[in-house]
Amino acid sequence: MKYLYFLVIISLFTGCGTKGIDSYETGLNHFKEKNYNASVVEFQNAVNENPEFGEAYMFLGRAYNSLQMYDLSIDNYQKALGLFKMDKFNVNVDNLDDKEKITQIEEVWMPYSQLQQKIQKGIPLTDIEIQKQEEIIKKLDPR
Repeated sequence: MKYLYFLVIISLFTGCGTKGIDSYETGLNHFKEKNYNASVVEFQNAVNENPEFGEAYMFLGRAYNSLQMYDLSIDNYQKALGLFKMDKFNVNVDNLDDKEKITQIEEVWMPYSQLQQKIQKGIPLTDIEIQKQEEIIKKLDPR
């Protein structure tokens, strides 16, 4: 029994089962440098290696959002949200706590992409959507 407990602890610390982590971390570095095209490639590699890598889908959505590719952005946010709501998180990825990941996607990133998509298509925003956009911008840039 002690041996099994030891193996579980070791696997948690070594990231056993977290396929795609190298591509994800490379993608994060590109994302931080605002090299969004390169980050898309790496995040896509991460989700190809691990289709349940919710954090990679979340940042893939953010990268597409930064490239103003809103349909792809929303698709990836929805994939991330679905995984997060099924409690599928990756052990060695600690950007945000689990509840905050869901909140970020539901309250900030997906609505922002949807509003930007409407603007890009020339669809006028309603007064409520304009107010929502202002709230989202405050969350994105709390200065």
